[in-house]
Amino acid sequence: MASGISVLGSVSFGWLHEQAGFQYDEPFFMDPNRRLAQEQAANALVADRFPDEPIYNFEAGLVQVEGRRCPVALVGGIQPNLILGAALGAKLVFYGDKDPDITQTPLADMKDLDLLRGIDWQTTWPIDELLRQIEATRASLGPTHAVIPPFFWDTTGRATIHGVLTTAQKLMGERVFVEMLDNPTLVHEFLDWIAEAYIQLACLFADTVGMKITGLHVGECSACMVGPAQLAGFALPALNKLAERLGPVRLHSCGQSDHLLDVFAQVNGINCLNVGSNTSVARIRERFGNVRIDLIADTPLLTNAEPADVDAWVRQTVEENGGGPLEFHYHLEKGQPEANCLQINQTVRDLGFSCSRQEVF
Repeated sequence: MASGISVLGSVSFGWLHEQAGFQYDEPFFMDPNRRLAQEQAANALVADRFPDEPIYNFEAGLVQVEGRRCPVALVGGIQPNLILGAALGAKLVFYGDKDPDITQTPLADMKDLDLLRGIDWQTTWPIDELLRQIEATRASLGPTHAVIPPFFWDTTGRATIHGVLTTAQKLMGERVFVEMLDNPTLVHEFLDWIAEAYIQLACLFADTVGMKITGLHVGECSACMVGPAQLAGFALPALNKLAERLGPVRLHSCGQSDHLLDVFAQVNGINCLNVGSNTSVARIRERFGNVRIDLIADTPLLTNAEPADVDAWVRQTVEENGGGPLEFHYHLEKGQPEANCLQINQTVRDLGFSCSRQEVF
């Protein structure tokens, strides 16, 4: 088998709810014992449904297979910007059949950062509750399970956060883009505060379980909503602060990101680009050389295309890749045809690369 090309597939909460009625309600996210039992059942379902395929019950694009080779128990497995939003006054919302969210933009009317400075995270809900859950879970499970704290998804030590611009949009709303023009000083200070908050929280949770931070995934989902000048002028300083403290960095951007590649290259310590399939793999290779690419199959391709179209896309991508390290990623959502995801796997095999399932927990 050739090496250098791999596949990592996952299934969504919506898919699992539709297939087996799993409930992604408040007890699932806020009771580690309940979550552990349900995750074990969901893992078994996915393994039975796809016994020979690298498709897992994983948070989309955030879990590394090598970090799930021993039994794990997740505490606070909620997206990091939601945890931060809840700590700033938003209410967590649990839908039951899909990912959770928060009720509102808690800082929509923020005028300055005075109220944000000096927050004691260890005594702020839900941080204090999650810390309590970590200790209780470690005591109850003992050495049989690795307890994975918030901001982490496996045992590798790679922290995961949203990018500062993405987080600012979640906390302040679209107003953040207006303030880039009207009050750039406020935005610069706010993005730096977000970076520092994430650093403090990631280190706090890692220290609580004795985990060494080995790297950082930054999900800058909103990057494609601004131009290169805005991304470089506002987000880049905070990104490099994060990279210096927690890197190396795996940088995620949704959508077509060709116009941002020169800015991405200014982020210190990038060891992986996690981008949508409309971003040119050939241009990444020209700009970044042999950096690892985790390429996300776009929703329209998985939802509306035919397997033959998927086959052609995989083959073209592998040709453009030029032999560098590349992993195809997809997240099977409710209502999507499984055949398109499975075609990615099959085409990779047809091209001579290994594409097999591993035992995970």
